[in-house]
Amino acid sequence: MKHRYILFFLLSFFVICSNSQIHFDDFDGNSNITTWFGDDCNINLNLANPYQQGINASSTVMQYHDVGGQYANVRFDAGSSFALAENIFKLKIYIPSGSLTGNQPIQVSLKVQDGSLSFPWMTQSEIIKTLQLDQWQEVSFDFENDGYINLDGSSPPPVTRTDFNRVVIQVNGEGNSDNVIAYIDDFWYGENTTVYEDPVYDNLVWSDEFNVDGPLD
Repeated sequence: MKHRYILFFLLSFFVICSNSQIHFDDFDGNSNITTWFGDDCNINLNLANPYQQGINASSTVMQYHDVGGQYANVRFDAGSSFALAENIFKLKIYIPSGSLTGNQPIQVSLKVQDGSLSFPWMTQSEIIKTLQLDQWQEVSFDFENDGYINLDGSSPPPVTRTDFNRVVIQVNGEGNSDNVIAYIDDFWYGENTTVYEDPVYDNLVWSDEFNVDGPLD
């Protein structure tokens, strides 16, 4: 049995190392993000998908409910800094037209911040994407190739930064008291060429039966 435990440890080690820069949540129970937080915004991380259609037939989603918070957003902190020159963020989002008040732009922004600062937004970088109402859309945020906004104009390009460890998602802008409900699903961060899917650990990397004397085979 000893060789099986060693094999399991080695496989686990390789999996952890190869996925150290991946963060994902499909809101169906598959996630390595544990710190979602609604800031001036109500969230439900396990809501039955009210719009199982189009590109998203998932059974559960995150509900983002801005009830008039001036700076409403949802965020999470990662355990390490993001390597923005090599990776992108993706998510699916649905905004029902009947959930809106006011005349804010229909958009979603993804901001990266240094969560260790007292005022993390002061050095943030942001990408804004325009959306359509009443349909699921997959949106990507690529800080290497998309247009971005540095709140502090003197900040260097985000792909050169090593201090970003927080993600902030904001729907329909800030600095207003309008309401909006949005549904978010399949959040993913990783290599630009990687397609989001639930991991399958069926690729044997190395093994040894330890059934003969001598060095590792």
